[in-house]
Amino acid sequence: METFFVFVNFVRGIARHNLRFTKQFTSAAWSAAVSDADFLHKYVAGTASYAPFVAAMPDCHFISPFSLTAMSTYRVEYDAERTRLVKHPLAPSRLSAMYAFGDLATCEQVSKKYGWDLSQVRQFRLDRDLLTRVQKCNMEIVSLARREAEFPPSQEFLDALWDAYWSGKATFQFDVREGETFKQQVVDPGEIWEYLIEGRLVLQDGEANIPV
Repeated sequence: METFFVFVNFVRGIARHNLRFTKQFTSAAWSAAVSDADFLHKYVAGTASYAPFVAAMPDCHFISPFSLTAMSTYRVEYDAERTRLVKHPLAPSRLSAMYAFGDLATCEQVSKKYGWDLSQVRQFRLDRDLLTRVQKCNMEIVSLARREAEFPPSQEFLDALWDAYWSGKATFQFDVREGETFKQQVVDPGEIWEYLIEGRLVLQDGEANIPV
């Protein structure tokens, strides 16, 4: 696939600036790889880590509602990155990649379910090179992880969830202990397919309607 559709956040000045003057978006890791030889080596080897903070246990075990929300939000991405780095090291990181959809029908589905502004969607062409990486994932797995984040389930659940996400699966399964035996449980969070892209997306001709 060479054509992708992106919800562009025109509230952000950098997005408006990039499209108006360069007619393209580039991912963080791709930009770093073409300009930093040390990072390029890690990127190619799949050893680059993108998590800005490491998990730590606070001294205070009484947690405020605000702190719980903040930690839960970050934990989702931290768990995603941890699994990616260990099991899928050559997949684009959620913390550096661009997010896109494969067709307008999916954009309409996302807009209807989550209220995203369909007028912000722009069509892009993927300008492939040797550093380009594209991963198709079910974004509803991430939505499920966010709903469960404040009171996370078992580690087995989380491991199966993120392995399924990075493997491009729609559903996942994990073992539940029942006494001395285990029962396999299948989880179906629904399907909305997103693409994580490390590389360069070029705005298609005729798509240059950019708010001032």
